[in-house]
Amino acid sequence: MRTIVVPPSKTFKDAAIAATISIIVFIGIYILLLILALGLTAILGVAGLSFMILMVSRIHIWGAFIGIGLMSIGVVVLIFLIKFIFIRNTTNLDRYTEITRNEQPQLFALLDEIVQKVGTSFPKKVYLTADVNASVFYDSNFLSMFLPIKKNLQIGIGLMNSLTQDELKAVLAHEFGHFSQKSMKIGSYVYYANQVIHNLLFQNDSFGSLIDQWANIHWFIKLGVRVAIYIIIGIQKILQFFYKLINLNYLKLSREMEFHADAIAAHVAGSDALANALLRIDLSNTAYYTVLNYYERNISKAQITNNIYPQQSWVMKSISEANEVPIFQELPQVTLEKFDKINQSKLVVEDQWATHPSMNERVQHLHKLNIQQQQVHRDLAIHLLQNPQDILQHQTAQLFALVQYDKATELVSYEQFVDNLQKEKTHNSYAPEYKGYFDWRHPAPLEESFKNAEIEPESLFSAAIFNKLEAITILNNDINKLHQLTASTELPDFIEYDNKRVAKSEINKLLEDLQKALETGTKTLFEHEQKVSVLSFQRATAQGHGQQYETALSLLTETKHLHEQNYELVQKIYIALQFTHVNTPFEEITQQFEDFIPIEKELKSALQHLLEVERWQSYWEEEDRASCQTFLDGTFVYFSNPEYDTKALNILFTAIQIFEKMEWKVFFEEKRSFLQEQLVYLKEALN
Repeated sequence: MRTIVVPPSKTFKDAAIAATISIIVFIGIYILLLILALGLTAILGVAGLSFMILMVSRIHIWGAFIGIGLMSIGVVVLIFLIKFIFIRNTTNLDRYTEITRNEQPQLFALLDEIVQKVGTSFPKKVYLTADVNASVFYDSNFLSMFLPIKKNLQIGIGLMNSLTQDELKAVLAHEFGHFSQKSMKIGSYVYYANQVIHNLLFQNDSFGSLIDQWANIHWFIKLGVRVAIYIIIGIQKILQFFYKLINLNYLKLSREMEFHADAIAAHVAGSDALANALLRIDLSNTAYYTVLNYYERNISKAQITNNIYPQQSWVMKSISEANEVPIFQELPQVTLEKFDKINQSKLVVEDQWATHPSMNERVQHLHKLNIQQQQVHRDLAIHLLQNPQDILQHQTAQLFALVQYDKATELVSYEQFVDNLQKEKTHNSYAPEYKGYFDWRHPAPLEESFKNAEIEPESLFSAAIFNKLEAITILNNDINKLHQLTASTELPDFIEYDNKRVAKSEINKLLEDLQKALETGTKTLFEHEQKVSVLSFQRATAQGHGQQYETALSLLTETKHLHEQNYELVQKIYIALQFTHVNTPFEEITQQFEDFIPIEKELKSALQHLLEVERWQSYWEEEDRASCQTFLDGTFVYFSNPEYDTKALNILFTAIQIFEKMEWKVFFEEKRSFLQEQLVYLKEALN
């Protein structure tokens, strides 16, 4: 079988040259810093040793510590500069199941074919995992840059459960493509060099602990270590200056490597096979975690299953049907148009800091290559496995083995899972007759002057209204993205919006125009929602329920305002307490908690209100109510220098989490109940 050779593109070559030059520059700077550190270590070592000898001869024992302190300056700086040599990156294999050729001959035959076509060596070991993923990995250290290392392969059962055999071949060919041809090897060197820089700048926890222990021996040594730290900070500032350029060039190369690996995979299995796999993997991953999240929510009920993968398939098909994605031979056929529609955005920004091209770019690149291969293996990839049911159950059992249950477990069948998830969806959704209109929009309050207006029922919930709703959603998404973009330190030279090129100087103008369009569109939707409320009120009045409807709508409007206030309070709380999640000086912690006192009072007042309103009592669980009452009844000092009161903080954060959950639940349940009752008056409009 002939090995496939894919010549690198000019863009790939240019990115590789730029990355190589930036790495050479870094190496030069690093060697210079290392020479200076060695010189500093030698000079201070001689000075410190001489001082120690002089002081010891005069029987001044503290002189020894001064000498050691001097030597510590150079030694600590030198250790900082070479510590990356001793770092070893290893993969945790606890959830990995190794398989052999004898156990899985069909899968290994597929790997043989891929390895021969892409021109690489067979994996050292092959592992199965539970998730939706495939990757080539290896344990690495400093010597990995110079010595050939055999790679391991990990294949996720969740992935095999959602791809055809040809699509799996394409995905695995992409992974091996990264390590196969000579043009790709530069990526390995650039990757590891980038890891070295990252280690020097950001991975200093163990180094910090080491020098802290050394500094605590004597205050003269501590003084020397402190001087060394100032020198290290200076070195890091020098490295940071180069890091941005080096990392930017590496990321450009990384994106080109993805395109190149895609091209290799397309030559192995065809452009369509890889494109179809890429477009379906996100959906598969969503379905996989939907299943896991279901069992996580039901840990208290000790619910488990012996095979999650039929459930993953059901969720994947269910999501596809809801989004009108066609299903062929058990698998959703996600198109690029459908993928873009789900993302709901007209904005295209080249992200210079992304390690991978966008899905849109990758699929368009594959379509442009248009490499056709006969798709002969359309069966599910899971059928490559011998005794697949045993493997699926084994991987499922490994997942549930990570959880400790307080009582005997309850086995949930496939049918029970489907039924339970459908019931959950019904309970956690608004009436399906609204077709999702009110998922993020809300009923409008009644205007007295508008109560007798003539409303045409057929104009409500028409296709035109849903098109306007979709346009508003896209505008909201794109405005938020543009705000994030303009807040960044560097704007791209241009972006694309709605297939039109927009220069850097015109981005703010585009943002203004989109904001005006959003205001106009939002006003249109609000007027539509007013018509819905008026028609419902008129129909309710005709049936003698006008006052009842108006009261219910008024209560919902009040709850909506309360929900908005509570949401703002939650955001304010998290911002105020974010210092508790990072290293913060003691004096600042004390001041931050003093500043938090009025916010804590707001939280207690809002929480008390949620607990006291009579019509909301049925929404509360006794355990949550008790936890909140503990918080409301207590007076807590969360920090007493030099320690946090862990118990008090747990009470606070538990109360915050319950408040966030309950304030949303109260609003959701009232809105759901109101919309359900309103259906009685909107039958004609919703048909």
